[in-house]
Amino acid sequence: MIGYGIRHSRLVDTGRLAVILLVAGGMITARAAESSGPERALQITVKPPDGTYTIAMPDASSYALRAGVGVEVDGRWLHADDYPRHEVEQSQAHGYLGEATDWQVTYSGLSGQPDLMYHLRAYASEPFGDIQVTVRNTTEKAIQVEGIRSLETTAGAIIDLGGPVLDNRVLSDSFSEDRRGITIHDFRDAEQQVHRAVGSQLIYNRRSHESLFLGALTCERFLTILRWHLAGSSGSAVHPVAYEVDSTGTTEMEKENSLKHSSAEDQVRLSLPVPKGGELAAERVLFSLATDYHRQLETYGSLIRQIHHARTSAPALMGWWSWTAYYFGLNEGAALTNAEWEAEHLSEAVPTGRG
Repeated sequence: MIGYGIRHSRLVDTGRLAVILLVAGGMITARAAESSGPERALQITVKPPDGTYTIAMPDASSYALRAGVGVEVDGRWLHADDYPRHEVEQSQAHGYLGEATDWQVTYSGLSGQPDLMYHLRAYASEPFGDIQVTVRNTTEKAIQVEGIRSLETTAGAIIDLGGPVLDNRVLSDSFSEDRRGITIHDFRDAEQQVHRAVGSQLIYNRRSHESLFLGALTCERFLTILRWHLAGSSGSAVHPVAYEVDSTGTTEMEKENSLKHSSAEDQVRLSLPVPKGGELAAERVLFSLATDYHRQLETYGSLIRQIHHARTSAPALMGWWSWTAYYFGLNEGAALTNAEWEAEHLSEAVPTGRG
């Protein structure tokens, strides 16, 4: 599911920005030079020594998020800092939101393991960027990939939105419209100490009014699961310990739904083969750091409509969907009864397609 519950709207034009590339102290940075709109382009830094990237508000003295990437191969997680070599290339590109600075970061040199690469685009005139991670099998044998991580942070403040962490609120998209219900949660109100989302997540700080948004732009092969992990038992002792965005399978979510009472052998985890010399790409993920959460959501909805050619203006289809009528209560009798009723009462209303 991509962008479930997000209202589509026209993208607001905020004008264009110049981008200055700064190379100093082992870092490559892109940031806004000037702005004619209410929001400015993000300050993005890629660090060649370890290949991590940071996201910050324009002209901010500290970053809101510092992250690396990862991949689970043959049952083992490989992280950015596991690789001895990191190569960074920078160029200009054109993306979904116009002109952008594009970084290609390649992790290599880990014996017997595939290379890991990510493309990160920072848009010149919008407070948005996107990232896509690719696994390249440079080994001498086929590998099995269980998940690809587009964002992973486990150190520092995890997410710093310029205000007390206890003032953060979280809006998480859901695996299904009733699993779990979409509700705005306070920071401490996390189920099993995880704010988990499927598809998209918005984190907003009530004190600073800054918000971080992340959302999957594609859903070609994987489910995108976002997790903000907390630790601590109560009150001010509760604190974030990790944040991650994974392209993975559905088993984690299905174990709480249709696979809840299934045997362990039926709870099969995703495992995709990648042959020698082959590649496997994660879903592309959009990110934004700004002070207008409504615009972040509207921009995401607009991009989903644009990328996937949503027929929002087409006539509504007539039909019946067993899932929203019965969910897990559907059985053969209910299906046959509904089919018979529709055949008797709706046959004249459904167009045949003949002239």
